[in-house]
Amino acid sequence: MLEYKLEELAATDLPLVVQKLKLPSCQVIHRHNAVELVYICHGAGWCAVNGIVHPMLTGDLYMIPVGATHEYHSDGDLCYVNCLFDKNIFRDDEIELFRYFSGNDPEQMLDKYTFGPHLQKKISFLLDELNEELNTDRPFNMLRARALFIDLLIFILRNAVLSPGIRASHAQKHLGKVLSYITDNLNAKLSMKHLAEISGYAPDYFGKLFRKELGIGLSEYICNRRLERACYELEHSAMSIDEIAVRTGFFDASYFIKMFRKHCGITPAQFRRNIQAEHERKIIQ
Repeated sequence: MLEYKLEELAATDLPLVVQKLKLPSCQVIHRHNAVELVYICHGAGWCAVNGIVHPMLTGDLYMIPVGATHEYHSDGDLCYVNCLFDKNIFRDDEIELFRYFSGNDPEQMLDKYTFGPHLQKKISFLLDELNEELNTDRPFNMLRARALFIDLLIFILRNAVLSPGIRASHAQKHLGKVLSYITDNLNAKLSMKHLAEISGYAPDYFGKLFRKELGIGLSEYICNRRLERACYELEHSAMSIDEIAVRTGFFDASYFIKMFRKHCGITPAQFRRNIQAEHERKIIQ
């Protein structure tokens, strides 16, 4: 089996690798001699970790322990960041932090988390900054890279309690096709009955299983995915607020604005202005 070694991938003296990648149609089964965090920037697909299938969607963060076999398959333009590290990057007084992410303690972090739009931006920022520091020769770049890495882990740890988390379960094999269907049909009316039929379960059992496995109810999950798609359209398209409301399945613009403000803290128009201002700042720099 193909095995990637951290010491061969690291470009610096730090036992740390950060790569932003666009996934081809599939990546063959492999393993690492390091802990791996996989963060989905955008797109959709699925992965199998130790033979258990999980959907991969925007905002998902996977925790893959040392030696776990895994493979990825993309349904389209899947972009992700992987971060590999081992115990040696931590100081003696930080070992407890490593234990949360090592996968060796079942009472610590779960296997997968889904972060909402308001947290995705911060995670992406930290990963981008970390990647940049690891690939520059600016003064004290390794010192800042390590500090950013610790900041990233603490941010994930503190916010994981606010985000749906799951442990590996063979029920994910049945739910995976439901989640893929939701992603492909966000602009349609998505009923519990129809999604239960796709899963092969009765509606009542499907609703309970969905909440148990993902830690979130079906309606809230669909709303979160629609808001994530809306954020993407606000940033990457010139569509009006009304058009985005229809495209993301909210249909009514006033309801879309209400839900966006509730979950993101600002209106869609304010979100778009903030994104445009951030782009202009980067251009000036």
